[in-house]
Amino acid sequence: MYTYLKFAAAAVLVGSAFSAIAGPDHQAERLYDRAVQQDAGALKALQDLAKDNDPEALMALGFMYEHGVGVSRDVKLAIANYALACHQVGQYGCANAAYFFEYGIGVDKDASIAERYIGLIAKDDIDNIDDMKELERQRHIVYEGKAAAETDVEMRLPVIEYLERHVGSASSDARAMMARIGFTKLDTLRLARVWAERDKEPEMLFRVGSFYNFGYSHVEKKDAEAFRWWQRAAEAGEPQSQNLLGLAYLQGKWGVDQDPPVAVSWFERAAAQSDRDALVNLGEIYYLGEIVPVDYARARSLFEEAIEQGSARAPRFLIWIYYNGQSVKTDCQKALQYRQERRNHQPDPQDDAKFLGQCKSDLDQRKQAGKAAPMLRLQHKSTYHGGNGGALACEPNFVVTTDKLGEIANLRVTVELKNDQGATTQRTLAFSPFGMNTMNEGLDGRAWDSFSSSTLLPMKTQEFCDFLADYRITEATALVNGRQADLVAEGMFKK
Repeated sequence: MYTYLKFAAAAVLVGSAFSAIAGPDHQAERLYDRAVQQDAGALKALQDLAKDNDPEALMALGFMYEHGVGVSRDVKLAIANYALACHQVGQYGCANAAYFFEYGIGVDKDASIAERYIGLIAKDDIDNIDDMKELERQRHIVYEGKAAAETDVEMRLPVIEYLERHVGSASSDARAMMARIGFTKLDTLRLARVWAERDKEPEMLFRVGSFYNFGYSHVEKKDAEAFRWWQRAAEAGEPQSQNLLGLAYLQGKWGVDQDPPVAVSWFERAAAQSDRDALVNLGEIYYLGEIVPVDYARARSLFEEAIEQGSARAPRFLIWIYYNGQSVKTDCQKALQYRQERRNHQPDPQDDAKFLGQCKSDLDQRKQAGKAAPMLRLQHKSTYHGGNGGALACEPNFVVTTDKLGEIANLRVTVELKNDQGATTQRTLAFSPFGMNTMNEGLDGRAWDSFSSSTLLPMKTQEFCDFLADYRITEATALVNGRQADLVAEGMFKK
């Protein structure tokens, strides 16, 4: 059964006209969400709505009584509510009611009653015999899996994965067919949530968070709800959720404030379990050196492991690690191999020849680096307002440049900003490495000045968003060609 459920393919629906009913105000959904939290008033309102034969309210009550969420489990009341929904238009509840009698869930098996409910499933808009067969095939797959999952907890995740494929990214016709047999996105979320609450299975907790994130529910604070479930999954050891928490704290997403050290700790936990995305995210942190000091050897190890896990992002970093000779000797041929891998081995002899030639030329020039100190220049280029979904007041964009080939890494620049009221503040800017080559290409493969690096300075209040142009550099340190340097004291920095 597991194999059948996991690998059964969805048929392509041609010319079908499935339709589904959905309440525009989602009143029943809102009442359900409150009722399952033991809100007696919401339960009463949901029951009153059901008395008016609202199909969504009937389906919600049927689910609550079937699974004992917010109410005591009562299979007979579950069947009664599903049956009332079924008798409205046949687009809701029929397959749900049939399930109990077909598999003997809480009642005696009775094939004739099950068939009667199955026969009530609306088919007036189905004029294709293949669609009718597909509807019955899907109904059988889903409910056979669900029946097995009643007692076998290991069947629950495969059931949810199967439903996710058929209600998530499937065609509109396929989704409408699944709704006809009792499983919309919302139904899938509710079932996954019930099982996640009961079993505390880490991946199921992760799925629930993802369903909220993908809009399976109309809950207003979906990001916060998604994060709450991902946090539970992450704390239970689920690596994808740990990586997502890392992203949340790194970027200030999903309702949390930026906290880079916390982000690193979550990436570390996920990477320790060989999560592909976390390996790259953590490797990028060690490569860029904006949060922690650069550690090219650690970054390279993480990227190489990520490639073993099938990462398509990791090669973009390894190109430059081998081109620039960061923690390894420069290896132009190996850098080219990663470059070819990044472009899926599409042939480009002209680019390959140019890349190899420039790699060797840059290597020769880097050997001469250090004989003359570089001069760095800092500029405030622009200011972005209302960043990070409105969580930030502004983000001034600073760009630093060097006038010579040679590596500048771990660059930290403290600037004193002054507003028109005369108030001052000191902020430290962190920049990623630059100056190592003349390719003028960024990590994403797009054109970028190799002799420059940029960073954003997040500000939560407007006080210094419009700072005066005469900001002052108070401190600046960096690794310059491998040597720790005080750039201000050594006269290597200017505005």
